[in-house]
Amino acid sequence: MDQAFTTHTFTSSTLHTGGMRCYTSFCPSAATIATDVPAAKGGHGQFPSPADMLAASVASCMLSMIAYTAARMELNAEGISIRAACQEGAGGITAIELDITVPIHIPEPRRKVLEAAARGCPVGNAIHPNVAKNITWHWSN
Repeated sequence: MDQAFTTHTFTSSTLHTGGMRCYTSFCPSAATIATDVPAAKGGHGQFPSPADMLAASVASCMLSMIAYTAARMELNAEGISIRAACQEGAGGITAIELDITVPIHIPEPRRKVLEAAARGCPVGNAIHPNVAKNITWHWSN
């Protein structure tokens, strides 16, 4: 048996409960989320799809990187938001669309630093390079 596998500390557990619905619990917080297959594909569509969660994970990682970098530059990043969605084609996910709104004034040189921090998101960078990450920024003047 693979030694790395047997000693790994898992951070989540996912259970299929029927009807194309899954519940994922996270450790140690015990937070739980549900996912559904979209209604257009025969699922319930009542909860986010796994593709929705992928887009949300990239957005959350990007915003965490922005917040971390802003804090190191002594900038207040509170209120910055990211909307995210996956674009899908016949072969699966083709792009992740990310729409970032910064409602506070940030000087141009620091904007570039925050943009680089967002692009440096390790979750987004772990996705296959054929999946485009289309980022639109909305900066406050």
